[in-house]
Amino acid sequence: MTPRSRGFVLVNALVLVAALAGIATFLLARAEGARARAHEAQGAAQARLYLDAFEALSIGILSSDRAGGGMDHPGEDWARADYDVPLDRGRVAGEIADMQALFNVNWLANPSDTLARDGFELLVTRLGLRPGLAEEIPAFLSRTGPADKTAYARADPPLRPVGGPVLFLDQLLDMRGLGPRDLDRLRPYLTALPGSQPLNVNTAPALVLQAMMPGIGPVVADRLLQSRRLEPFVSVDDFVMRLGGLGATAVLSEEDLPRFAVGSSWFRADIHATLDGHSRHRMTVFERPPLPAGIRVAYRLARVP
Repeated sequence: MTPRSRGFVLVNALVLVAALAGIATFLLARAEGARARAHEAQGAAQARLYLDAFEALSIGILSSDRAGGGMDHPGEDWARADYDVPLDRGRVAGEIADMQALFNVNWLANPSDTLARDGFELLVTRLGLRPGLAEEIPAFLSRTGPADKTAYARADPPLRPVGGPVLFLDQLLDMRGLGPRDLDRLRPYLTALPGSQPLNVNTAPALVLQAMMPGIGPVVADRLLQSRRLEPFVSVDDFVMRLGGLGATAVLSEEDLPRFAVGSSWFRADIHATLDGHSRHRMTVFERPPLPAGIRVAYRLARVP
């Protein structure tokens, strides 16, 4: 074989070796990618199990509480269920909140509910928000939606607001003129529930109580909270009686009384799971109907940061 032939063979051999090395690298990369995807899927499944575990714990706590009576107040186990538990390669943390402690934004979908509309206007004012929101949010939630839909049609992508109650508060961000900062300011005082659900006077914050009872000022509201800390209200009649004894000038009419309750049927669990440095969050909403019906998960909202 001539030197030139030997050089040609050597070059071909080197090309073949390089090609085989490239194929081997490609196959190894695919195998590593598959392994990483399998590890990620396994981790995601384990994190979901962590979230599921806190959900199951929440159902157990709420079921046990229901067996103890019809009142719901901050001294009960569900209100103290603020857990942060280390687990394999991570941890799970969560808490349970009474959704009927807050102003139900879906009350505003009813144009004849003047108590709710007046209360919402007061809430917006007390929070220092733009006054126009007190009219714009009810219009957005009305049966036909906002009267002026041109701004929505010009959006990118265009929107067609249909009106009516919302399932969760973030749906309000579709409304023109309501920014994330405004909603974050309202969020500690608002909830979204079926419109007939009453306000739990044993758990409602002072500002929400003032909004729903014209004539209740900060001093009376503070006395009311002190009174219920010592002894939760056992009935709406008990609440009204003590309210009068604290110097309140507001008088609730008979037609307004069904708006209030001392117990709740709707609760929310806010759950956080971390695993191998990755975090996941889930909000689970529970409906707890009267016995003998069981507690059900109404819906879940999941987020992966």
